[in-house]
Amino acid sequence: MNKSSHLVIVSAAVLFMVGGAGAAWMLRDRPAHDAKPDPKRVEYDAFVAGLGGDEPAVRDELNWLVSTASARLDAADRLKVHGLTRECLDPLTLLAIGHVQRFVGSAARGEASAFHFVDAEHRARLAALAGEHPSPDRVFAVRRALARLATEFGMIRQPPDWHREVMGEPPPMPFLDFLEDGSRFLPTSRHPELRPDPRVPAFAAPDAELLAHLELYFNGARARAALPADRFPRLYVNGRIPSIPRTLVEYTKEIAAGIDVEKLILVPGENPDPEAVEAVNETFGLLDRFFTAIVQFDK
Repeated sequence: MNKSSHLVIVSAAVLFMVGGAGAAWMLRDRPAHDAKPDPKRVEYDAFVAGLGGDEPAVRDELNWLVSTASARLDAADRLKVHGLTRECLDPLTLLAIGHVQRFVGSAARGEASAFHFVDAEHRARLAALAGEHPSPDRVFAVRRALARLATEFGMIRQPPDWHREVMGEPPPMPFLDFLEDGSRFLPTSRHPELRPDPRVPAFAAPDAELLAHLELYFNGARARAALPADRFPRLYVNGRIPSIPRTLVEYTKEIAAGIDVEKLILVPGENPDPEAVEAVNETFGLLDRFFTAIVQFDK
């Protein structure tokens, strides 16, 4: 009798385990109806969908935006940001940062500020360029234009691979001096890197840093010698040349004429060496492309 009872108990236990395993296998792909989705992830998915659905690209840019942010972060957020790696594989890591989560939530509701990741000083610079309440399309347009300008400005900021050779006492060459000053006014390592194809409608701190560098460059002694206020009065606003001097387009012919004079100083004569002419043209081409990027900004 004891043996029979033991057999029944063992058999029942085996059947229970087999039945449980079978039920688990049958339900393996079914969603848990009682499990509630993470509200943060729901907002994030809606946010990504509204930006076209390329989640890895959006995640990568959010990682960059908060990693380079100039906006003030609380201590907990700063600690989490410092722990981020260059490539973030899990969006929940970013959403654990309150500053990111608040932006994503407000953006999913259509209420996000384009200046969420920048401080007050950076906001003022960017708002002067894009407006106080720029639309997402406006933010994207300005950021792309800034990235194009940053590329040309970056070329000017590289150490020059040329040197000037002029017989006798060299006459003034203010545009060549202005070009040469690009590699001297700040260390090249401080040139901000911008994203040419932004996916998130928010300004980054490097966008504003570029504007600060441009203003510093345009208001150096060599820039003022090349673009003096008495000859280029409309370039100046309250005694300074702004980061993006919109009125530069009014002086393109006068600037081109001044550059041509300096080219003739460097390669004089009726039949100059073609290689020397090419080298001079390439050198001044850096300045020409930089000015063109300003004139065509936002277009």
